[in-house]
Amino acid sequence: MGMDKATLPFKNKPLITWVHGIVKQALSEVFIISKHHTAIEGVESPILKDIIPREASLVGIASALLYATTDHVFVVGCDMPFIRKEAILYMMNQTHGEDIVIPRTDAGYEPLHAVYNKSCLPHMLRAIDRNRIKITDLLPFLSVKVVREPTLFFNRGVSIFTNINTEEDLALAERLVPDCIQK
Repeated sequence: MGMDKATLPFKNKPLITWVHGIVKQALSEVFIISKHHTAIEGVESPILKDIIPREASLVGIASALLYATTDHVFVVGCDMPFIRKEAILYMMNQTHGEDIVIPRTDAGYEPLHAVYNKSCLPHMLRAIDRNRIKITDLLPFLSVKVVREPTLFFNRGVSIFTNINTEEDLALAERLVPDCIQK
């Protein structure tokens, strides 16, 4: 979008507050990884810095794993306002020793709505060092549980993986949120 999506005005609040509110309903320990922010209005969870100043989801996930006090971390993008508490809890309950538990839809893998084990960290750090920062490139080297749950991955007809990448996406989400968002 050419701008910081976390603080993008969405329904008169920063977009991340919508996502944060749902995640806080599902998980007791929540923190934000950001290279841009130390605080965000409406977000009362710690905001921690990326381990290296590089714009890449893989860096953010590796950072989260380094900071986490638990073996598993649920990761979600800051620009996904249709996520559901039930889907987060379902994903967390699917972990049984795998490195990654990741949804897959007809559009492909959804790495920014997945559960990562700390066992991924060495692979991620090597990949970052080699400038191979596509998350799905790691899947062949890790134990992966693929989750398909079509009903659960929709919030009243809208995919929970819908993210905001354009002004058109933002306008559509703002129209749909009153009907779809679960507070």
